[in-house]
Amino acid sequence: MLDDRVLALARDFNPWWEGRGIEVPDYKRHLFAKVQKFTEKRQIIAVVGLRRVGKTVLMRQIIRDLLEKGEKKENVFYFLFDELSVQKPEALEDLLNYYLKTIAGKGKKHVFLDEIQKVPFWQDVVKRFYDTRNDVKFFVSGSSSLQIAKSKESLAGRMFDFFMPVLSFREFLEMNGIKAEKTELGFESFKGYYEGMLHKKPLLEKMLLEYLFRGAFPETAREKDEEIVKKYVQGSVIDKIIFEDIPLVFNVRRKDVLNSVLEYCSRETSSLLDITSLSKTLGVNYHTVKSYLFYLKNSFVLDLVFNYSKSTAKKLRKSKKVHIAHPSVSMASARHSMETLSLGEFSGKYIETAAFLHAKVLCDSVYFWRTPQKEEVDLVLLIGKKLFPVEVKFKPQIPKGDLKAVSKFLQKFKQSKGIVVTKDLLGKRSVNGGNIWLVPAWLFLLAV
Repeated sequence: MLDDRVLALARDFNPWWEGRGIEVPDYKRHLFAKVQKFTEKRQIIAVVGLRRVGKTVLMRQIIRDLLEKGEKKENVFYFLFDELSVQKPEALEDLLNYYLKTIAGKGKKHVFLDEIQKVPFWQDVVKRFYDTRNDVKFFVSGSSSLQIAKSKESLAGRMFDFFMPVLSFREFLEMNGIKAEKTELGFESFKGYYEGMLHKKPLLEKMLLEYLFRGAFPETAREKDEEIVKKYVQGSVIDKIIFEDIPLVFNVRRKDVLNSVLEYCSRETSSLLDITSLSKTLGVNYHTVKSYLFYLKNSFVLDLVFNYSKSTAKKLRKSKKVHIAHPSVSMASARHSMETLSLGEFSGKYIETAAFLHAKVLCDSVYFWRTPQKEEVDLVLLIGKKLFPVEVKFKPQIPKGDLKAVSKFLQKFKQSKGIVVTKDLLGKRSVNGGNIWLVPAWLFLLAV
């Protein structure tokens, strides 16, 4: 049975039952339109992503949209699973039964379950309702990819899943009142877009640096105070993941080591990751570090990227690169200020991480490429069956030597086009029969 506290929460979370309105930001993440297309389908909608990227807001925007279109107020139910008392399967079942038997009216019901990964075996409960009630449409959100992946096995054919990334550069600009259309991944498109935006070029270059520092999360996108940004990212994202989210899902005995692993990856974002060396530095077991990296990856706070090879076995054996969720997470973790971005060693690697995050949205898979001779291409985009090498050289001049690795990649894998991401240069170079486009960083990021 549900206690009075849970029943009160259910009422508080659903003010529209009492005829009150729903307060929610007007700005919609780009994912909103994609998810909205599936709201009338029978399947469960799952939205996953890093803490604070806007999953709850997206759910509440869908709720507002449903109510504005005339959905019965009693046929919309939302619940956030932050309370320990409801983080068990029997409580979830009781809650759903309470809603469906006591509140819901006739017709289709829309049930929104936020941060559902905090409830063990939630998928088994939802599956029972899904299979026995064809009048219920479920929406779920979570901050753990592993929990959602597990659920997909038992909910096969019953669920559409969507990944909500950190803010893209284009979304960041829109939240700051700057209109920027999406450009296509092609030199003529880049060239036409560049010429059309020349009058805004200084502003876009300035906003790119702002994006690196404060552009990951909707709640920091407009914040001008650097200390507030750093405290928000540290307190609302990093600390919550380390000390609450991961220990709730995984058996973590050394939260201090987990935090040290994240701090190391934040400092070394866009660099090769040597787990053996890291475990020695931290004085802990190799398998412990490997497990903690897995937990951090499944909480969306970092990515491990494979060295490209045609052989799957070689990909797994070769070195990996680490990319943090967004440069602002790295900068908050290291207590860096905006002034740090004037140093080439930092701005270059943060631009590479930003390029990686955008490439993930842009294509099927992203790798890097490194030869035994230490020649390296920062990003390799797999788009359909085509490989697209991308090298980040965030500086005003690009000598011929900076094109060597991309050129070698094009020759080895018989591809015709590659990109070098620059600070402010736009142009085209022909090297050994391959076309290499020079594209300013702000322009490359607007392809998403």
